[in-house]
Amino acid sequence: METISEGWLQFLFVAVPVLSLIGTWMGLRTAGRLAERRKKEEGERERAGSGME
Repeated sequence: METISEGWLQFLFVAVPVLSLIGTWMGLRTAGRLAERRKKEEGERERAGSGME
């Protein structure tokens, strides 16, 4: 059985954590944008609701 080359090992040990960090960062950024959008929509609903009384 042939062993994996040193270059591939280095690539895997660097690329996998880096891609994981990038994915986590993108997910958190998206979650933050969605939270901001929800707060903004709730504020608009409250203003619209108070005007109908």
